[in-house]
Amino acid sequence: MKLELLSKEVIKPASPNHLQTLSLSLFDQFLPSTYVSAIFFYDDHSNQEDIQRLKSSLSQTLSLFYPLAGQIKDGVTVHCNDEGALFTEARAEIFLSDFLRNPSDADLIQKFIVSPDHADPETWPLLHVKVIFFKDKGFAVAVSVSHKICDAASLSTFVCSWTKASKGYADTVDPEFVGADFYPPADISIEFPPLLVHETKSKTKRFVFGSLMIEKLKNRASSGKRVPQATRIESITALLLRCMTKAGHSKSGKVKEFAITQTMDLRPRVSSSLLPHKAIGNFFFLPLLKESSESKMEIEETVSKLQKTKQELNELIRNDSEDAKSSVEAKERIASAMLSSLCEISPEMETYAVSSWCRMSFYEANFGWGKPVWVAPDSVDKTQVVLMDSKDSEGVEAWVTLPETDMAKFEHDSELLVYAILI
Repeated sequence: MKLELLSKEVIKPASPNHLQTLSLSLFDQFLPSTYVSAIFFYDDHSNQEDIQRLKSSLSQTLSLFYPLAGQIKDGVTVHCNDEGALFTEARAEIFLSDFLRNPSDADLIQKFIVSPDHADPETWPLLHVKVIFFKDKGFAVAVSVSHKICDAASLSTFVCSWTKASKGYADTVDPEFVGADFYPPADISIEFPPLLVHETKSKTKRFVFGSLMIEKLKNRASSGKRVPQATRIESITALLLRCMTKAGHSKSGKVKEFAITQTMDLRPRVSSSLLPHKAIGNFFFLPLLKESSESKMEIEETVSKLQKTKQELNELIRNDSEDAKSSVEAKERIASAMLSSLCEISPEMETYAVSSWCRMSFYEANFGWGKPVWVAPDSVDKTQVVLMDSKDSEGVEAWVTLPETDMAKFEHDSELLVYAILI
């Protein structure tokens, strides 16, 4: 598919900020230099007035999210110099209606997301917006933020604030960039193992779990004494991990150790005295479970282990007195546990990771012309699974990235296809 670049512009904050620098947190420093992206598709007609409104409201929003208009220097500091965000417009030689009939082509979605050659999420721009116009007047808004300063929840918060500005409403809660306060920076000479780096060519596929199949899967995961009640995310995660590890280890008779992890957003789990709920940054926890290739990865057993990691996190964040000393101790416990998990991952160890973007209100992104007809995450080479709500909020879309040889087996797994449809 041909994508024609129409224009490129730098959008600066409407009002200057007064903070000169912002330190990256301990875990910001080791995260891969990628963008966290989401693409919002709209079937309404767009015009130049709409695009101008997007630009002016983006400028207003950058006054609140001012580090996104800055530059990263030396890998440890954001210079909040109002350099601006990149805003590009492009035209796709395809009808949106045709694209939406088969929207799971990850390579095509990557074309919608991809930034100009000079763009670098480790330096500038830290925010890139691309508007794509389709032949039938439908259009898409692709929003990409540097993973060095934002996670998926931060991206959702930013888009929510931007849509309010686009409709003429002021956001009543200012975002707080407190990553370095929660996870204090470390000596940059510390080396972490590379996370989620694909050495071989990978493939991304989308699998859709309908509400009825999710209930059946939850019942299967909750069928024994170990798991009284499994959530939909736990159940889907356990099934995907079981099928992914089957595909990955069937090619070798050797016993191998591998790791599985599920990202946990800390914001809804900790009190506001520890972490503001509007905190912008990378505020997640990565519990690590080590398994052997001899493990059958039974669904109920995996769910039980995932639930145990949540209980352990609850113990770590316990902050009974909520005084300053207790808050500091709780943060130190969480950071120490994260470091311990990361240090257990060796470069040669396979790691299967699942990140849930569910309940993040991406489908509420209404800039003034209605809600999106579809939202897609950019999951290629970032994490091995991204879970996303379907538009009706009842189903779940799983974007799975695996080495091509593993995907060839995974996408035909009969156990997986009982519950999910490959789109």
